[in-house]
Amino acid sequence: MLIHASTLQRLSTAPLLLGALLHAGCQLTPAPGLTNCPLPVNEQVHEILQIVPLGTSRDEASQRLTKAGFAGNFSENQSIYYCDIWDKGEGVRWHINVMLLFDEQGKLYATRPDMNGQIDPTPRNNQSATSSAPVIDPFQ
Repeated sequence: MLIHASTLQRLSTAPLLLGALLHAGCQLTPAPGLTNCPLPVNEQVHEILQIVPLGTSRDEASQRLTKAGFAGNFSENQSIYYCDIWDKGEGVRWHINVMLLFDEQGKLYATRPDMNGQIDPTPRNNQSATSSAPVIDPFQ
């Protein structure tokens, strides 16, 4: 049985063509994306503080935020929690940029930006909400 050269060429390119089509199909499939949060930053901070008010412990804050759909990471010394993603459910995921600041006792004492959406160089009174000890501000 003799196979013509052009038939061999078509047969050898068929797997490549099939692979390219499958790859393109996967690229066109909608995936739950990450979009910028439509809320102004002061509203983002307000929503977070409804879940973890000032004075909340670090561990409790982490648990509450995770349960509410927030994802983020602690700094190396765990004095700052960077809220990065807010998973609203049903495929809606928002990118946010709010930092939670914890004092030496592990209590939430401030946010960056603050409630007004401003990034102050220091918290208003530089004191923990639950402690009289001065707090070391990582931004000074």
